[in-house]
Amino acid sequence: MPASFSGFAWLARAMLWLAGLGVLVLLLASGRTTPLDEALYDLHGHYWRYTPRNDVVIVAIDAKSLDALGQFPWPRSIHARLIDRLTAAGVRGIAMDITMPSPDTAHPQNDQLLAEAMHRNGKVVMPVFAESAALGDPLQEALPVAPIAQNVAAIGHVEVAKDTDEWVRGAYLKAGLGSPYWPSLALALAQLDPGILATTLPGMRNPLNDGASPYQWMRDDFVLLRYAGPAGTFGRLSYADVLDGSAPPSLLKDRWVLIGATAAGLGDILQTPASPMPGVEYQANLFESLRRGLLVTPVNFLGQFVISGAALALPLLLYGAPGLGRGWRFLLAALGSMLLLCLVLLRLYHLWWPPTSCLAIVSAAFVTHGVWMRRRSRVR
Repeated sequence: MPASFSGFAWLARAMLWLAGLGVLVLLLASGRTTPLDEALYDLHGHYWRYTPRNDVVIVAIDAKSLDALGQFPWPRSIHARLIDRLTAAGVRGIAMDITMPSPDTAHPQNDQLLAEAMHRNGKVVMPVFAESAALGDPLQEALPVAPIAQNVAAIGHVEVAKDTDEWVRGAYLKAGLGSPYWPSLALALAQLDPGILATTLPGMRNPLNDGASPYQWMRDDFVLLRYAGPAGTFGRLSYADVLDGSAPPSLLKDRWVLIGATAAGLGDILQTPASPMPGVEYQANLFESLRRGLLVTPVNFLGQFVISGAALALPLLLYGAPGLGRGWRFLLAALGSMLLLCLVLLRLYHLWWPPTSCLAIVSAAFVTHGVWMRRRSRVR
């Protein structure tokens, strides 16, 4: 019987596969290959962009608006006037990426003016975020002031999901203190028209949500974004132009509007794989990906182990089998099949399976076996 068909040969291959599974667990648990996986996802995302629909508009607090209206923050009566402008133009919904957790003590009537404008519109979403009153204090949810909170259509969290390299590739669709009951700001906006959303949300679930502390900020339904493009891809109108009527109402009718800061030094500029962009455009990307079913769900740890274990089985068990050989062609075919599997899961099923752990294990096994074979031949 040929050696490649002998029971010992298959046992050796099985032992190699089991050893590969052990290394796989270590790599997945340690996250050593995560930077390589993120780089691969970023590279692919550069060639997987899309054209956003023209019914999403950012009303930008830009340099022009600051020149016209003065230093930010502005009196809330100005926001009330803007909301009335948008209401008259017939917008479909408004997300204000502007926090207002404290009352306007200097002009308390302005809070009521803004609340009344929001009530007249009926489709305004405002943000909530978690903060501590002082260092070491428990987290609290910073909601809009009472008159405003009572007149908005919905409230959504604005937490940004940053990776260890401080880049923003994903988002949590749900979050909250004790349990993730707040939708993200983009999801809250999309839920104003339930017909545009799928029946179930995408995203990787958090198994630790049950029994959490009521003072712990919990997150759920983690997704990866498909960015439409770099900053400026979505249509923008200057806040000042909308406020004074310079922007034609036809550019706002039946549009989804997101209001937020884009001026340099005003608000957070997020580092994304597409380009640095303001938080309001990040929300626009999340909203567009969400309603068009473009969000990507990362495979969880167990799923990664199962898929990776199966992906390792073929090259490690078939290595050196008759007709397959042990050369570089076999290695390249094995690596190419893993990348193809990753691409198929991503493109067809919107699932992200990080492949670099498998690529590293197969490459290391190939090199190690080659070195061992050369030493063995020298001994002979």
